[in-house]
This record gives sequence, C-alpha cells and structure tokens, in this order.
Amino acid sequence: MDVSHWPLRLVEKFVDALVWAVWPVYLHQRGVSLPGIGWIVGVYGFTWGAAQLFTGKLSDQLGRHLLNSWGMWICGAGVALMPLGEGSAWWSAAAAVSGLGMAMLYPNLSAAVADISHPSWRASAIGIYRFWRDLGYGIGALGLGAAAELGGRLESAFWFVSIAMAVSGAVLYLCGEETHPRLNPAN
Repeated sequence: MDVSHWPLRLVEKFVDALVWAVWPVYLHQRGVSLPGIGWIVGVYGFTWGAAQLFTGKLSDQLGRHLLNSWGMWICGAGVALMPLGEGSAWWSAAAAVSGLGMAMLYPNLSAAVADISHPSWRASAIGIYRFWRDLGYGIGALGLGAAAELGGRLESAFWFVSIAMAVSGAVLYLCGEETHPRLNPAN
C-alpha cells in the first residue's frame, strides 16, 4: 500500500454511512421495532468491536495485506446479504458478517499506514489517511442517496456499497502490498 491507494480508504466508510443511516430506515420499512433495529445494528457494532481484539493480533502475525483485502470483501458480502433475506435472525447474521469484515479492516488499515510511515512524518501520514477515510462518510451518504434515487429502491444503496467494497478490495489486493515490517523488510 502506497500513498496513491489512500483514496480507496474512503470506501470503507460507505459501510458505516449505510449502517447508521439506511439500515434503520430499511428495517423500519420491514416492520422491525425500534428495539429490534437497535439489536440488529448493535450486532454489527459488537461484532466489529469484539473481533478487533483478534484481527489486530492476527495481522501482527500474518500481515496486513490479505486481512485488509478480505475484510473489504467480507464486509461487502455482509452488506449484500442484508436485502437478500427476511427476519431478525437473517439481518443479524448479515450484520455480523459485515462487522467481522470491518474488524478485519479497521485496526489493520491504520497499522498499514503506520508501517510505511517514518516516525518523523507518521502523524502527517495518519492525518492524510484519516482525511480520505473520514471523507467516505460524506461521499458515501451522497452515493447512498443517489443510488437509492436512481435505482428507485432503498436496496440499490446496498448494491452500491457492496460493489464499491468489492472493487476496492480487488484494487487493494492487486495493487497493494504487504506493509508489515517483518514480512516486507523493504518498507
């Protein structure tokens, strides 16, 4: 991963824009109660948070590159699963898949930036990374709205995000590289 790939990081936040803005509306339209919506969205957050305890350590052993690429694909797959089924159990499982994918990404994208940045400019590198990543909230929200409007259905927002995650994961997989210093001493 070099600096030219940092704009890909904004796609990661399309998922959060979808989870926090669209999932509640989508689930409410399907008759899920507010506590039920909270439970399903909470499964995403809980899975994401708890799994990071393992995925961060795993990246220290196996490296960042594959976890980041596969994390994007798994997270996108969870997003795609959401509108393909019905019922709280299905939606909770889809949320857990998305949360697991996000847990593969979240600590490891930052670790990759830290891996390739010299201590004299590491804070600047992380600032640039966070700019691109956090810009994804706004661009993602605009993209979600445009996809839903153009597709004529709220489900189009899910497809927009899952396709963006699949493409981003593929670009990262094909064009990125391992950044862990032990596994790629050239960094």
